[in-house]
Amino acid sequence: MSEYIVEASKLLDIAKNLGSEEKIVLNYFMDNISVGKHRALKELKAISVQNPVIIIKKLSSLNLVEEKEECYNLAKPLREYILKRGKQRVI
Repeated sequence: MSEYIVEASKLLDIAKNLGSEEKIVLNYFMDNISVGKHRALKELKAISVQNPVIIIKKLSSLNLVEEKEECYNLAKPLREYILKRGKQRVI
């Protein structure tokens, strides 16, 4: 089994225990695999996420999202999984 599948499976198991707003943010990053910080925060607030920075930091601490200097990325194993298998299999 490919390593990205194993890692993605572990991350998806973690994601099952997220709260509803955290799942909204994770789904946002599944749709927007790599997005600038300013844009992400603006768009998340537009869909009524109350504290996007706090939620993103939690997702980052769980290795579901990567925080870079100017952007946020979906975790690499999840990116690879989506690119090879499609998003419909993740959700």
